Amino acid sequence: MKNYQLFFFAVAVCLLMASMKVSAQCCAAGNPLSIAPEVQRSGKNELKVSALYRLSASDTYYDVDRPIDISYVDQSGFHYTELGIEYGFLEHLSFKVELGYFMSKFETYLNPDFDDKVARGLADMNLIGRVDLLRQPSKSLHLSATAGIKLPVGLFDLTVDNVRFPVQLQPSSGSFRYHGGLVLAKGLFNRKLTSISGVNIEYSKRIQSKNFDYKYGTVYNLFVGGAYKLGSGLSAILQFQGEFRAQSKRENEQLVEASGGTILSVVPQINYSFDRGWNAHMAFSVPLYRHYNSIQLGSKYAFSLFISKTKNLKASAFLISDKTEGLN
Repeated sequence: MKNYQLFFFAVAVCLLMASMKVSAQCCAAGNPLSIAPEVQRSGKNELKVSALYRLSASDTYYDVDRPIDISYVDQSGFHYTELGIEYGFLEHLSFKVELGYFMSKFETYLNPDFDDKVARGLADMNLIGRVDLLRQPSKSLHLSATAGIKLPVGLFDLTVDNVRFPVQLQPSSGSFRYHGGLVLAKGLFNRKLTSISGVNIEYSKRIQSKNFDYKYGTVYNLFVGGAYKLGSGLSAILQFQGEFRAQSKRENEQLVEASGGTILSVVPQINYSFDRGWNAHMAFSVPLYRHYNSIQLGSKYAFSLFISKTKNLKASAFLISDKTEGLN
């Protein structure tokens, strides 16, 4: 089987699994955290346009770390898309803009007297700067840093028929969220294997809107793994990820008891680089360990599909110039 056929076969299998009633990651307000952080940034004069699809759902409550039966929410989840544009301004610096949109964000209930809730709309805008701190090609060593802010440009304070939607169903987070991170990559065994590790932190400002006085807990995300080259353009990646989320707060600094916790997950991924700068990346996350504060809807798996196109604008300009001169 050719490499591109293997990639699309893996995508089809994961989409089939994701369409089953076995559920996925629980809802969260605003743009969801990535389950597969990007390692490579755009080089100087390179423009990258990307599209992301993310599927998530949940139907299981957990009391700390054990599943329990509660007759309330039947299904909760979302279908999320994101458009990204990144440009490399300097040899070691790039800037990226991401804009998210929820095609569907929902909760359905077991009690027929409760009306199901569905929200759609613009999420947040993410502005990201990425810089190389260390790059040693001879040693296949690369250390990069990111810093950015998520702007609540989308729909928040959503109400339908005078019923206020809960914060986890709002398309936008309603909060300014600041984030930063480090990623370290090291090539091994003649670059057939690349070790990848990193850390990300996200801090949210307090929301003070018409319907909410709320502050999300700070999130710490750690990951470590490796990428192995299977063939021309095709790589398999195995990553372990830890998410540590502090408890949220209501008005008067009251802790939201049923918020925050720890999730340790394994994230198998596959990446395929096509010709002409096209790239496709698929990730599938499965929790290995979870420890929630109080009773919460828990995650079972998450799925994402990322497609990008990279073009060197300077090289394209030279090509156009050469063709123009040839006509004169």
